[in-house]
This record gives sequence, C-alpha cells and structure tokens, in this order.
Amino acid sequence: MIEDLKRKLAGLEREASELRADLERASGEVRELAGLRADLIGRVRELRREAAKFREKRNALNEEVKSLKAILAELKQKYRESLGSLRELKHKIREHWRMRPPRDEDSLKREIEELDWRIQTTPMPLDEEKKIVERIRSLERQLNFYHKLHAMRNEFSILEDRLKEIRNEIDLYRKRIAETAARSQMFHEKMVECLRKAEDFKPKVDEINKKYAESRKKLSALRLKYRELTNQISAIKKAIWEEEERKRAETLSTLKEKIVKEALEKLKRGEKISFEEFKILAEQGKI
Repeated sequence: MIEDLKRKLAGLEREASELRADLERASGEVRELAGLRADLIGRVRELRREAAKFREKRNALNEEVKSLKAILAELKQKYRESLGSLRELKHKIREHWRMRPPRDEDSLKREIEELDWRIQTTPMPLDEEKKIVERIRSLERQLNFYHKLHAMRNEFSILEDRLKEIRNEIDLYRKRIAETAARSQMFHEKMVECLRKAEDFKPKVDEINKKYAESRKKLSALRLKYRELTNQISAIKKAIWEEEERKRAETLSTLKEKIVKEALEKLKRGEKISFEEFKILAEQGKI
C-alpha cells in the first residue's frame, strides 16, 4: 500500500512541478498584460489631458473672439453714426453754398479793410461815416457766410479723419479676430487629433483587457488546481506517514513480544536478563 501511495505521490509531485512552471508562465503573462494595459491606459489618459488643455486654450480664445467682436460691433455702430453725421453735414454745406454771396471772400475782406482804414485815417462827416459803418456791417454779414462755410468744412474734415481712424480700428480688430480665431481653430484641431488618437487606442485597450481577463481566469484556475493538488499531496504524505507509523508500531510490538518471550525463558533457566529486558517485562506486567 505504501509503495502505491509513494508512486502516486511521485506522480502528483511531478504534476505539481509542471503546474508550478505553468503558474509561473501564467503569472508572467498576467504581469506583462497588466503592464501593457497600464501603459495603454496611461497613454490614453495623457492624450485626454492634452485634449483638455487644448480645449481650455480654445475656449479662452473663443471668449476673446467674442469680446473682440463686441468691440468691433461698437466700432461699426460708431462708424455708421459718424458716416451719417458726415453725410448730413455734406448736405448742409451743399445747402449753405446755395446761399453764397455774389462776391468772393477775398474781395469782401479787402473792401472791409479799405473802408475800416478810411474811417480811421480820413476825416469825414458823421453821416458819411455812418454809411461806411453800415456798409462794413453788410459786408461782414456776407463774409460771415464764408466763416460758417469754413467752420462746416473744418468739421467735415475732422469727421473724415475720425471715420478714417474708425476704419483703421475696424481693420485692426478684424485682423485680431481673424488671427485669434485661427489660433482657436488650431487648438481645436489639436484637441480633435488628441481625442482621435485616444479613440484609436480603444480597440487595443479592449483587446488587452480581454486577454488580461482571460489570463487572470486561467491563472485562477491553475492556482485552484495547484491548491487541490497540494492538498492531495499533503493528504497522501499524511497517509504514508500514518502507515509507516503503524508499521513501525507493529514491528516494535513484535520485537517487544520476542524480547519478552526470550527474557521469560532466561528467567526460567535462572539466567540474568538485561535492564532493557527488565524494563519491557515491567511495562507489560510480566514481573
């Protein structure tokens, strides 16, 4: 029986040794797949973090574009208002020009200067002086047309300059909007590219996850089988030990019976017995 158990034990130990090798290989495979899985997930997370950074920059630039467009809208409104004022003033100048005096500005100024000089330098009767003063006033009223015309033309020039400034500002803001929008688009494309790359990893991650799950399942099955096998080995070792102990006990009992028989025969013959023989006889109550 013991030999059968020992042969079975040897077979189970060989199987356990082979199973340990399988366990080591399976564990190595699980570790390798876990590393690949962690690496892929890390790369996906990094790509998503990059995408989030690009999204944040894009959104900030979009807000900047929104603010710039609001300023541009205000500038366009100012331009329309100023252009309306310019057209209105142009109409006023045109209408005012229709009321121009028959004489030009320079001739009016010269006559006024001559009459003024005449009053200051030439003695004359009071009536004649009054006529000259009245004449100067009449001429000044005509000259006032040109003063008002100059004022309106000056205002017209100022409005034209302001329109030019507004147009330049509008062009500047349009350029800034275009540049900012282009940068926003660039970050948007980078964000989309990162998300696309992250999505491209999904089939690989799914494949690795599947293999990882299968390998862990295989490893668990091997561990369970190994535990069952080691339990069987332990049980057989225990059985062998118990059988060997039983045989040793039987052998010892037979030996003691032989010693007791021989010792009793010695005593019958009046011979001396050894201390061990005496001890065994005493244990069995023979003396």
